[in-house]
Amino acid sequence: MPEKELSTNELVRRAMSEARLLAKAELLHAKVELAQEVRAARASGVFLGGGAAFALVALAMLFVAGAAALELPLWAAALIGAGVALVLAALFAAIGWAKLPKKPLRHTQARLAMDLEEIRQHIELARH
Repeated sequence: MPEKELSTNELVRRAMSEARLLAKAELLHAKVELAQEVRAARASGVFLGGGAAFALVALAMLFVAGAAALELPLWAAALIGAGVALVLAALFAAIGWAKLPKKPLRHTQARLAMDLEEIRQHIELARH
């Protein structure tokens, strides 16, 4: 039956039914998207943890280098080791930062905006 021939109550009932189905579908999409973002955050955490570990190693090596500064060969070796550890720490931290989700549930938010616009259009059509 065309929408123009339906009563207001039937139109409201139909809109509520469609809104319920839409909410269920959006919930399923949000669960999938959230699972993907959790996996990305886990990978990011591994790299950030690696960066933090190397930063601690570099800091320890810098203290050793400072303590051994009186003997040039040991001091130079410790300084080079600390430099390498700092570069690795920066690399791990940069990769971890890049892998962090920047806008959580981006796809779900876009779909919800489209769904709200469609509901708004249905309501407008029902009014006329």
